Amino acid sequence: MKRSAVYSHTSEYGEITVEDVGFLRTLNLGAQRQSSMYLDSPFDTDYEYPGYFHIALALHPQTTRVLAIGLGGGTMVKRMWRDYPDMHLDAVELDPAVVDVAQRFFELPDDERITVATGDGRAFLESSSETYDLIAVDAFDGERVPPHLLTEEFCREARDHLTEGGVLAYNFHGSVVGDRSKPFRSLYRTLSNVFVQQWIFPVGLSQGGPAGEHREIVVFATDSPTTVNELLGCIANRVEGRVSIPAFEQFGADLYRSSVRAGDVPLLLDPTGRVRRTR
Repeated sequence: MKRSAVYSHTSEYGEITVEDVGFLRTLNLGAQRQSSMYLDSPFDTDYEYPGYFHIALALHPQTTRVLAIGLGGGTMVKRMWRDYPDMHLDAVELDPAVVDVAQRFFELPDDERITVATGDGRAFLESSSETYDLIAVDAFDGERVPPHLLTEEFCREARDHLTEGGVLAYNFHGSVVGDRSKPFRSLYRTLSNVFVQQWIFPVGLSQGGPAGEHREIVVFATDSPTTVNELLGCIANRVEGRVSIPAFEQFGADLYRSSVRAGDVPLLLDPTGRVRRTR
């Protein structure tokens, strides 16, 4: 498959490269591939997980205000901007160079419904008076979410910035059960300590492979009293036809319905002292 270098830059946070690989354009941060888009269809990607964030609309159909913590190539932001004309999206990205790349090479729209800030996502929330229907955390330091975006204190800060029925969502790399599941189960326990309900979608679970397989997990936390049948029905009808993500009506099959064992893992809490900020 033909590969061609498009852009390379070293920012204060690390190396950023953009490549065209066949029909895809990819964004790489260091050694990690972070985002992609199809060159002939820039609102689409070969990643499955960004589409799962649209499940938030099944939990809170009135969603019109969204905060994305972590921009990358802008995959979620630009797709929601296109698909939902009444939606306003704020995004915060630590590295200004990544914002520049999203705008120059990944067709992030320059539009009044999209506002992009640079800085740490938690610090942004702590200094903001805005409230959101959805706060989506898709930020990584290598393969892990930065620890200060996972703690109970952060989750409470996020909840304070949610509207009634609003949703906090994470993209998390891990396992739901098994030897490598402790990081995810700690996040689940932490979310359970703050929110009434948690909904877990291991991406591709219904397509095969055990729940203990390391994969992307999109997890939602909310105080909204949605039932399983209501959620699955709303996914099946594409939130009354509003959601255009391919195969969205099948995402309900990935809902993890077993209980999550969390009594043997710690709550995620802020350490004493200043929080370390990272990508």
